[in-house]
Amino acid sequence: MTEKFAITDLLKQATSLLPANAAHIRDEFEQNLRPLVEASFAKMNLVTREEFDQQLALLSRLEEKTAALEAELEILRASTTGNKDHH
Repeated sequence: MTEKFAITDLLKQATSLLPANAAHIRDEFEQNLRPLVEASFAKMNLVTREEFDQQLALLSRLEEKTAALEAELEILRASTTGNKDHH
């Protein structure tokens, strides 16, 4: 869901809560509410789903690399310990 779509959807939900006889003020209400909602979204420092997925993929790759490096380090430690025992 894009930020613009989320804001539009939120505004539609808010205006739908107005009484039926208040239809004449819906546009004005939405016009006044939109900047407040946009400012609130901006303050939240939200990321898009695409950005989130990219960071999640990066984190997964880093976890795999870390696990591989830890395994390699254990092998090196074991071989170093083994060499010290033979001297």
